[in-house]
Amino acid sequence: MEEATAEREQVRREPVDELDSWVITAWGKEASRRFEAPVQIEGWKCRPWVEVRPLTHRESLERESIGIRDEYTVEGYFGDRWRVTRRYDLAAMREYEYEHCVIDYLLPEKDEEGRIIAQRGGAEAGKEIRRLLERLPKGLGEWLDECIDKVNLRTAGQSAALEEVKKSC
Repeated sequence: MEEATAEREQVRREPVDELDSWVITAWGKEASRRFEAPVQIEGWKCRPWVEVRPLTHRESLERESIGIRDEYTVEGYFGDRWRVTRRYDLAAMREYEYEHCVIDYLLPEKDEEGRIIAQRGGAEAGKEIRRLLERLPKGLGEWLDECIDKVNLRTAGQSAALEEVKKSC
């Protein structure tokens, strides 16, 4: 329970904004953002939180190649038959994002005795979150997805703002 009452880190990274999608960061200096969950756990001094960073362009391409598969069927001469099938593996894409975007977290987890304890990510947050992904409840999973979408500029407002920046150049 000590981890649940631990104070936030002293280092606070700047929030991700539209300009961050145009600036290459120094090695090891990823832009990240911390989100607090919209729930308060009884007995905890702080709300559950997650710190996430956006995918790099290369990682975005890798994510797409893992999760989207196109299949084509083409037959020839007079028996022309064209078929295109696109398959999405959304779970694989989210798993990739969790592994690469989640830097740290403090999330609630029930232990074997049914008590709510703090699960802290730390240095291995991305790999550990993959293990937790199998057991994430729907509400917590959707909130984590929203946090990742926000830093990767996938919300309608952020995408529109980014398009305006592109047009103004």
